[in-house]
Amino acid sequence: MTDDAGSPTEAEFLRRLENARTNLAGVAYVDVPYSEKKISLRHYRGLVRERGWRVTGMERGDEGMFRLVLERSDSTSAPHILGPTFIEGPSLDELRGNQAALLEAERVRRETGVDVLSDSVLDGVRSEHVRLRRRYVRLGRLASLPALLAFVTLMFSLVNRGEGNPEAADTLLLVSAVSAVVFALSLWPTIRAARARTAVVADYKAGYERVVAAALGSSTTRGTSTTGRS
Repeated sequence: MTDDAGSPTEAEFLRRLENARTNLAGVAYVDVPYSEKKISLRHYRGLVRERGWRVTGMERGDEGMFRLVLERSDSTSAPHILGPTFIEGPSLDELRGNQAALLEAERVRRETGVDVLSDSVLDGVRSEHVRLRRRYVRLGRLASLPALLAFVTLMFSLVNRGEGNPEAADTLLLVSAVSAVVFALSLWPTIRAARARTAVVADYKAGYERVVAAALGSSTTRGTSTTGRS
């Protein structure tokens, strides 16, 4: 999917973003403009982030159009994340109510085998993501122990050598070297866990963003058509 970067659509979105003002809760809303080409939510997030905002959610606005929920990047309030930690956007119920999203979801299912709009599929991906994240964090903490030991013993080795105690310095240096080797070896399981965590959500996340992009395009099209008839 190619984002309509540098287009009048993007310029209009940036104009709306420039005029955005936060309410008393520190939240701002920006309507997503109509685009004949699909623009991913990831692209909108990038535009928002570059200008000091962050996307904390998405809501259905007037006439079926979607709007982004924004907060300033330096805001300390907790972000309102819709869904699991690896995706942000409209709920599955909202997407099921959009015909273009349903059609795109069916295409994704045929092409990849992933049923994006299935609650059970989402729950399964969420569970695996949480499980692998815990494994990654646990392995990362374990890997940090030999790294810390290697650093501390190296420092003590240098101190002892400076104080004229070469035997103790050599012993500590050996311990530091062994700890460094253990740390290097322990990095591989940590890296594998990180890759597994990314891989387990990749297909669902890619499919979800395709469906959201389809919903954005159809909703803005409908909103524009309705306005034209008014």
